[in-house]
Formats: sequence, structure tokens, C-alpha cells
Amino acid sequence: AKVDTVVVDKTGTLTNGRPELTDVLAFDGWSQDEVLALAARAETASEHPLAEAIIRGAEDRGLAVPLIDAAEPVTGHGIRARIDGQDVTVGTAALLREQPDPAPVLELNELGRTAMWVGVNGQAVGIVAVADTVRADAAAAIAALHRRGVRVVMATGDASRVAHNVAAQLGVDEVRAELMPEDKLDIVRELQDAGRVVAMVGDGVNDTPALARADIGVAMGAAGSPAAIETADIALMADRLPRLPYALGLARRTVRTMRINIAIALVTVAVLLAGVLAGGVTMSIGMLVHEASVLLVIAIAMLLLRPTLREDQPTLRVTSREGVRV
Repeated sequence: AKVDTVVVDKTGTLTNGRPELTDVLAFDGWSQDEVLALAARAETASEHPLAEAIIRGAEDRGLAVPLIDAAEPVTGHGIRARIDGQDVTVGTAALLREQPDPAPVLELNELGRTAMWVGVNGQAVGIVAVADTVRADAAAAIAALHRRGVRVVMATGDASRVAHNVAAQLGVDEVRAELMPEDKLDIVRELQDAGRVVAMVGDGVNDTPALARADIGVAMGAAGSPAAIETADIALMADRLPRLPYALGLARRTVRTMRINIAIALVTVAVLLAGVLAGGVTMSIGMLVHEASVLLVIAIAMLLLRPTLREDQPTLRVTSREGVRV
């Protein structure tokens, strides 16, 4: 209820999490199909949405994408695999021995696409690029958070230009891009040290440390990984981002209702006690007033049920680490 800052993961939370292959560039005598086939085979060992986009793109072109025996995810950079006796990498330029000209990647990033270098034995042989689409309801959800006085920070491992492109579409207050998984945890700590009450929203395994550290962890239940759902305090059980401001609003209404009901109960008891001591309240009047106050408290509490009767309202699951924390 006291949350004033929301840190949101981009892929799968603000975006649909189903990117599509948009570009394949090939260098040094390699064909586009060869570059794409290598990238797709390497990505068969990854569960990241970007990997799925590359594999789907290769299959759509009729390329064979057999599974590989050995692959090693490189946290925050991409993946390294052994294919047909060659070391194949897909990800950032940090995976390559020689740093290539960044111009093609920067150009693709300017278009809002996520570009990845494809390397063979440390040499860049091409680039694959994918683009994700923003959720149709993301802008409305962020606007609803702003109306509640909540600051929205987007945290992503994507390139800065891609992240700012998405943020500009949605009205995000602050962008933190090109992050390693542990950086999200550091951002949550930094905001908390600044006196902020932080909610972290994510759906992937990489988000679990930040979800655990945040004052409130929120997992996108429909698309979220089991680890993220287990770690979070609240799981939004359908893939609809507007449920986040709804949950925040429900929490604030609940706290406000509790305070009102406590005030009614205390005032009623104080008035009755004073009346009894003054001799002006009989037992029958006292019982009548007390029971009336109980009915009033119940009626006010039942007002919280009204939004949940509407079909467009969410189903929430509270999975708190320390009891119910809303």
C-alpha cells in the first residue's frame, strides 16, 4: 500500500515477450542462411524469448535446427556453443575476440530492434536482430500508476537505444539498460536506500533476486517462470499488466478501510464507555449501538468486494514470504 516506485522488467512484462526475427546480416563470405542456422542451433540451449524468435525465424525459412550437445549461457552477454567442431557465440560483442565495427548494431538499435553478434571461433560472421512489440495495455497501466503517484523505472538487459525506444512509447519515468541480472538487485537496493518503497515486477529467473529483495515482489503469473512466481509476494495469474495498478489500488483501499473501521470501533467503544460511566446509557441502548457499529464496519468492509464482481477485474494470488503483504 505504501509503494511509491515500481521497477519493471521489459521483456515479457512491458512487451509481449514474443519477439520476431527482423534482420539477418552476413559478413566475410557467409550467407544469411548460414549465419541464421548457426545462431538458431546455438539458441536451442536457451529459454530466452529472443532465442525462441531466432529459432522460429530459422524454421520459417525452412532451415534445419537440430539440437546441440554442448552450450554455455554467458550471463548478461548471450550464449556460447560448440557446433560442428566450431565455437559459436550469439550475443554481445564481448563474446568475440576482436571487436567489430558497432555501426550495424547501433543502426538496428535506433530502429528499436535488439541486435546480436553471431561469432565463429571469436570472429564476427553476422548479425541477427529481433524486435518485440509493446503490450497493448502497457501504456494504460503505467498511466494508472502515475495517477496513483507511483514512479516507474524500467530495468532491462537490452541495449540502451532499444530500451529508450520502448520507454518513450510508454511514458516510463526512468530507464536502466544494458544490465546484468545482479544489476537489477542493485537498483532495488539503491532505491530502497534512497527511502523509496519498491515493488519489483518481473517474469524470469533472472528477476528472482530483485523480486526477493524488493518490498513487494510481483510476478507475471501467466508468462512467469516458476522461480519468479515462487519468489514473488503477489502473482498476477493472467497476462494482463493493468492488474498491477489494480492490485496497488486494492491494497490502498484495504488499508484505508481498515483505518476507518478501527476508528469507528474505537469511537463507538469510547462513547459507550463514557455514557455508561455517566449513567446515561442503559444496557439495551449500549447493545443496540454496539451492534449497529458492527454492522456498519461489516458494510464498509464489503465495499472492497465490489470491484472483484466485475468480469474485467483480475484474479490475484498472494504468495508472501512473510505472510500477507499487500
